[in-house]
Order: sequence, then structure tokens, then C-alpha cells
Amino acid sequence: MHPSSVGQTTNFLSQRARSSLRNTSNALWDVLNDLWHPQLNPSGFVTLGVADNPLLQDQLLRRLKSNYNPLERHLCLGDSITGSDRLKCAVADFLTTHFQPSRSLESSHIVATNGVASAIEHCSWAMCDPGEGVLVGRPYFRGFSRDICLRPGVNLVPVSFGDVDPVTIPAVSKYEEAIISSYERGCSIRAIMLCNPHNPLGRCYSRSFLTELMKLCQKYHIHIISDEIYALSVWRQGMDGTATMEDFTSVLSIAKEGLIDPKLVHALWGVSKDFGANGLRLGFLISQNNPDLLESVRGVAQYSSISGLADYTATAFLEDKEFVDAYVKHNREKLAASFNHVTAFLDLHEIPYARGSNAGFFVWCDLLTAYMRLQHPDLAADSKLERSKALTERLAQCKVHLGVGDDFGGEEPGWYRITFSQHRDLLDEGLRRILLALRS
Repeated sequence: MHPSSVGQTTNFLSQRARSSLRNTSNALWDVLNDLWHPQLNPSGFVTLGVADNPLLQDQLLRRLKSNYNPLERHLCLGDSITGSDRLKCAVADFLTTHFQPSRSLESSHIVATNGVASAIEHCSWAMCDPGEGVLVGRPYFRGFSRDICLRPGVNLVPVSFGDVDPVTIPAVSKYEEAIISSYERGCSIRAIMLCNPHNPLGRCYSRSFLTELMKLCQKYHIHIISDEIYALSVWRQGMDGTATMEDFTSVLSIAKEGLIDPKLVHALWGVSKDFGANGLRLGFLISQNNPDLLESVRGVAQYSSISGLADYTATAFLEDKEFVDAYVKHNREKLAASFNHVTAFLDLHEIPYARGSNAGFFVWCDLLTAYMRLQHPDLAADSKLERSKALTERLAQCKVHLGVGDDFGGEEPGWYRITFSQHRDLLDEGLRRILLALRS
């Protein structure tokens, strides 16, 4: 190629940058820049599609304002690029209390990052070479496709379950089938990525499931990474009348001896969800038995380092055990009430949803079935995909923003993720607009 033509064909960007352009959408930011307010912007978007939890932000802010005294050192680099030792000690103590690890956590087991997304990307980069794969069960957190793939050049390999419940032991065989078929296609699997509690299903994996999955990982010598960012956002069991549900079990709480090489087991956590603090941008990679992994991440940690003020802020409230215990209890009560409010609405209007949830911020619901019942009762099943796209457009016209199932690798069209961890006035306005879209 003649040098003078290079700029014309590449638009002065690398191939990976052009790939990033194809994976970038401004739709969310358009929503967030036009948010509904009952008085100031009544025609704005109601978003029930972002994984945030403002229910107790007023309590967290009061706690921070009551004793917020950062020092000059908090404006400097600090004692480590991966979080101060004081922060990591606070996190180790906090997680030891609430995750009940089989052996106590130490600060040396933890790397702090500017959000769990960065920790996921670090795992993908450190565990996989470009072109290798990470298994993720469907439906999955939509950010996995970005965090695992975009810069590391790693493949997200989705696992389909069909009629098998994806959080039960029979689902483990589906992971093995995916490992084998992926190898046959020339893609080596290096890790299995879980979100526990599950996003978007809102359920916890049982200890027996995690044990069987660890056995599978040991069989094929692959890592298990458990994103446990919703670990404390679990409420009373059996809320929707189903059988008793699983409580949260951390992979850290399972003794590894005779089960799996402990170097293959890793957990992630952050303050974004359990403490309603997405804006703090603070996550943690926890690996108790793989110092080489943590050291490799420290080598590139400059690109995910946290600010001194975020470090100080999180340390201040995590060390306050009385505040944390009260906050967690109150947060669970608020989440349960919001969940019950939304599911009562769905039941009233005969909108199907995935049962058995008792964790996280979401209801995974089948709006397409309700839409077709109201608008197209004689429509053939093979038209579902087309009608699902029409419904998504109609929801946007009604200015209600939801998580669209296709973005989560949903196995059937027409499923949506509703975030219920919102204040009641916003939640009711969003539900009203959903009903408007279904009926119009």
C-alpha cells in the first residue's frame, strides 16, 4: 500500500481502535443526559436499565459527611498503586466477616482497581492469550463481553442451557460440553466466569453447584472467577412463594484441598452495588493462592489505579463495623420491598418473569409474551425476533429504559431486565410506561 493512502483507509486509527468504535454506543449516555424528574423534566427518560442502587445513598452520604477529613497524603500517590495497605486491610477484615472464607483474608491477597470492570479485564489479560476463551453462562452480565474481550483480545464463549436451570448442578454438564466444543473449534478455554449472585437472574449459586464446577475446572485445569459484587444484596428467602432459595456462598468459603488447585480460584468484589456507590469506582481482585497472578496485575495497575480520595472514603466507612452492619440490614429490607412491589405489578398484569430471585437488583421478565398476548395473539412463534425489536423501539418511544435481553445473551427473544432498586416514585413511573408500551 502506498504511504499516501494509509490515512484514507484507516482514518488514522488502528484496527483495534476501529473495533472499539464498532462496540461503542452513545444510547446510554443519551438516556443519562435526559433523566426524568417529576417537576424539572417530566418528559425525560425513566431508566430501569442501569445497575445502580440509590435506596440508601442518603445514609451513606450522612456517614461520610459526619467525619470526612482527608489529609494531604490522600492527594498523593500513597503507599501502593493497588490501594493503600489500610484500605486492603479494611477490605480483608470486611470480607472475612461477610464472605466467611475457609481461611482468613490478608491484605496481600487483594488488588484494588478503579471498579470491578477493570478487575475483570485484568483477569482476562493475565489468564488468557489473545484468541483463547472464557466461558460465561447465558444470560450473562452484558459488561462481560466488553471487559473480557475488548482490549485483551479474548473470546467470550457463551454457554446455552436450554431447559436446564442455569444455577443448578445439571448445568455443570453444559459447561463441560462448551469446553469440549470450543476446543474442537480451535479455541482453548482458560477460565469460567460467574456472577454470584447472578446478574440478571437475581439468584445465588449453591455450595454444591460451586463445588461441582470447581471439580470441572480442576479436570480441565482452568480458572474459576466469581464476580461477587452483589454478595450482600441478598434478602429473605422464598419471597415470591417458590421453594426455599439459596443464600449467598462465596467461592472463598469453600475449602479447596482435594477439590481444586487453589491457584485457580479467584473472587471479585466492589463497593458499587452493595453500598450504592458506582461513582466511587472501586473494585477488588481477591486471590489467596496465586501471588504470580496478583504480581502480574500490579505490573499494569497504573492503568486501573484508584484515587487517594476514593481510597480514603471507602476505608472510612468499611472500618465502621456498626455502620456497615446496620446499612447491610436496612439495604436488604429496602431491596425486598422494592422486589415485592415490582413482582406484584407483574403478577397483576400477567407478565411472566423468572421466579426464585432473592438477590441483586433485577427482575428478568418476558415482556414479549405479554405484548403478543395484547397486540398479536395469533402471531407465529417464528416472528418473535421481529416483534421483540419492535417492542424495544416502542419502549424507547415511551422513554423507559430497560436492559434488553439480547445484550445479555438471552436464549429467547423478548426478555428484559428491570432494575427495581429505585425510589418508589421513579419505579412507579417506569412501570406505568412499560404498561403503556405493551398496550399501545
